[in-house]
Amino acid sequence: MENKQFIVLVIYDIVDNKQRTKLVHCLERYGKRVQKSAFEGFLTQKQYTQMIEKSQKYINPKTDSFRVYIVDNFINTYSFGIDSREKFDYFIL
Repeated sequence: MENKQFIVLVIYDIVDNKQRTKLVHCLERYGKRVQKSAFEGFLTQKQYTQMIEKSQKYINPKTDSFRVYIVDNFINTYSFGIDSREKFDYFIL
């Protein structure tokens, strides 16, 4: 079960430019930037835990927002506009 991957979507709003840049570099190790303040990736539980631990260094809980959505079942994903892709169906075992 440890090697099971699931889809992770990270959405953030970081006020401080330096901290935001550091967070972006951190998140780039775990997924792909799909919008200015959004990343997505396929992570194992271990990778997810590492990403959360490292990301927390760059977030000020009084001023910033950091949301993580985990999807570990079948979903339909659609993308429109810049970097648009055809429909993707994900099934993760």
